[in-house]
Amino acid sequence: MPTAITNTIVSSAVKYKVVRFSVCILVVLVMGTLALKSHSQSTAQQPQSDPVEDYLDAIDRVEADYSAYSTELSDLYLGLGRSLLTNEEYQKARQAFQRGMQIERINYGLNSLSQSPYLLSIADTESYMGKWEQSQKALENLYSINRQAYGADDPRLLPVLNQILNWYLGSYPQRSANGGYTNLVISERIATRIYNIMVKTMPLNDLQAPDSFRRIGHLHYFIANHIRQHGEPSESGFTMSTAGSSNLSSKKTLSHQHFRRGKAALEKVIESTVHQENTSKRDQAVAIAELGDWYLVFGQRTSAAQTYQLAYDIIDKTEAPEQLKSELFDKPKLISFPLVEAESLSTEQEQMEVSLTVTPYGVPKNIQLVDTSADVTEKQLRALRRALGSQRFRPRIQNGDTQEAPHQLFYPVPLPKS
Repeated sequence: MPTAITNTIVSSAVKYKVVRFSVCILVVLVMGTLALKSHSQSTAQQPQSDPVEDYLDAIDRVEADYSAYSTELSDLYLGLGRSLLTNEEYQKARQAFQRGMQIERINYGLNSLSQSPYLLSIADTESYMGKWEQSQKALENLYSINRQAYGADDPRLLPVLNQILNWYLGSYPQRSANGGYTNLVISERIATRIYNIMVKTMPLNDLQAPDSFRRIGHLHYFIANHIRQHGEPSESGFTMSTAGSSNLSSKKTLSHQHFRRGKAALEKVIESTVHQENTSKRDQAVAIAELGDWYLVFGQRTSAAQTYQLAYDIIDKTEAPEQLKSELFDKPKLISFPLVEAESLSTEQEQMEVSLTVTPYGVPKNIQLVDTSADVTEKQLRALRRALGSQRFRPRIQNGDTQEAPHQLFYPVPLPKS
C-alpha cells in the first residue's frame, strides 16, 4: 500500500478517535454540569434548573458540533425522556425514547441489544397513557431482539425474560380484572420460557435455582387465585376454556392446570435445594413443607399430610429437631405464595388482631376480633370473616399428626365499598 494512502488512513482513524473522545468528554461535562448546577442551586436555596431544558440544550450542542446521529445523543434522549415522564408529559417522553432508539439502530443495527432500555421505557410510557397493546408490542420487540442475538434456549435470555415478567407483574395492580388477567396470561407464557431454559441449562446446584423455581410456582398460585376471584374473561383473547363447558368446569380445569405446573416448579425447588453446596436439613424441610402447603390450598389433603410428614421426618435428622419442629409446626401458619410486585397492601388498611381456630385440614373457624371495642362495622367484620375464611393455614403438627389448634394473627380489615 502506498505510504501516502497509509498515512491518510492512519490520520483519519486518529481524527475519528479524537472526535469520539471529544464528544464523550462533552457529554460527561454536560451531565456533570447538570449535577453541579442542581446541587449548587439547591445548596443556595435558589430555584432549580429545569432538567428538560438542560437536556434539550445539551442535545442542541452535540448536534451542532457533530451530527444529528452522534452516538452520544441516544443517552441524552434517554435522560430527556425520563425527565419528561417525571413531568407526566407522556407524548413528548415517548418521542424522546423513540428518537434515542432510532439513533441506536442507525449506529448499531436494527436488532442491536443497546436499544433495550428504550423499549422498556416506551412500554412504561404507553402504559401510563393506557395503551397496553403498544406496551406489549414494545416488550415483544425487546424479547425478539434478544432471542435473535442469543437463541431461544440460551440462559443469557433469562435476565431480559425476568425484566419483562417483572414489568407485567408490576403493572398488574394498575389494570382492570380483565386487563390483569391478560397480564397474567402473558406472565405465564414468559414463566414457561424461563422454566424450560432453566431445566435445560441451569445446574441444580446454581445458587439462584431454588428462588427462581419458587417464583414460578408462586405465579401459578396467583393466576389460579385471580381466576377464582374474577373468573376467566373470554373477551380477553387469551381464553383457555373449552367450548361448551360450563364456567365452573372451566375454573376447575384451569385450577388443576395451575396446580400441576406450580407443583412441578416447587418440586424443582426441593430438588435444587438438596443439590446446593451448603444446604441444610432445615432448608430441605422448609422446601418440602411449602410443597405440603401447595397441596393443602388446592384441596389435596391426603398428599398434604404425607408431605408434611416427610418434612417432619427430615427435621429428626437435624442437630436441634425439637427447636425446628416448634418453629415450623407448633403453631398454625397462614399459607402465602406471594408475588411482591402484585400483592402490596393499601396504606389505608388497618391491621386488626384476630383470633380463630385452625382445623387439622387448615380451615379457619370461629373468627373473632381480639379487641371487641375496635371501631369496625358489622359489614367490615363480615367481609373480614369471608376473606380470612377463604384462606388456608398450615395446621399444627405434633408427632407427625395434624391437629386442631387456636391461633391469633394481625389481618387487614377490608375497606368498606363505596
